Amino acid sequence: MAKGAIFNRMLAIGVGLIGGSICLAAKKKGLVGHVLGYSRKLETAHEALRLGIVDECIAGPGDSNVRNVDVVVLSIPVRQYKQVLTQFLPSLPPNCLIFDAGSTKSDVAVMLDELEPQFPGLKARFVLAHPIAGGESHGPAAAVADLFEGRNCVLCPLPQTNPAGLKKVENFWAAIGAKLSTMNAMDHDEMFGAVSHLPHLLAFSYVASVLGHPKGAEFMKEGGAGYRDFTRIAASSPEMWADIFQNNSAALLSMLSGFESNIASLRKAIEGNDRATLERILAQASEYRSHWKQN
Repeated sequence: MAKGAIFNRMLAIGVGLIGGSICLAAKKKGLVGHVLGYSRKLETAHEALRLGIVDECIAGPGDSNVRNVDVVVLSIPVRQYKQVLTQFLPSLPPNCLIFDAGSTKSDVAVMLDELEPQFPGLKARFVLAHPIAGGESHGPAAAVADLFEGRNCVLCPLPQTNPAGLKKVENFWAAIGAKLSTMNAMDHDEMFGAVSHLPHLLAFSYVASVLGHPKGAEFMKEGGAGYRDFTRIAASSPEMWADIFQNNSAALLSMLSGFESNIASLRKAIEGNDRATLERILAQASEYRSHWKQN
């Protein structure tokens, strides 16, 4: 293993924006000796190879190179984890670490419980991670080496997580510039249901609502900065976000109920020409957002 490297051979399952950026960052920082890439779409894996994101592509779990990796990074929709792990785990070394980059965690913990009898020790070597980074672009071409610089990364270790493996994953994320925090899976999903998943749902819904208007396409041509800022995340991957919305449905629906209640209050104030209530609600939100921006 090269000096300064944390891992010798990494297998990236998923080489889009997040997975590709993890690979590029690891290579740039000298944290890994060799990077293998896998995507269910072969052309995506070949694109990652052409862009220098990975050093080698594999066609699937039957590739002999899978037996020599010491870490696997899962950067695919969470609903694909179980199928992919079931396919790859029989070929992976028994001490191979696995960490993910998914946006939901409680469902992953349940999935690991289900797989543990078939693959004893899986929960000990699987580290749940969520880098708070990304954007509306997706695919290998969107990957950048500095995506995680100064960004938060939440780790959700399980009671069974091996401390030495957890430390390696912590060191890896820190080395590519992430700021680490730790919380349990349930708290994670509640928090990001509020600050990530609900905003994405609202952005998608807003664009769909405007498009549903008879003059919606015409309206959008005149959209300015507010329209651009609010709708940017609606250009994100539909597959990934449908997955997230379903996986974190309990927390998301709870937040959505609160949002609907607040919208109802605003509507009532507007319909009733209740300026005082309208300004109070807007001022409360504006004050908090201004304070958040400064910090």
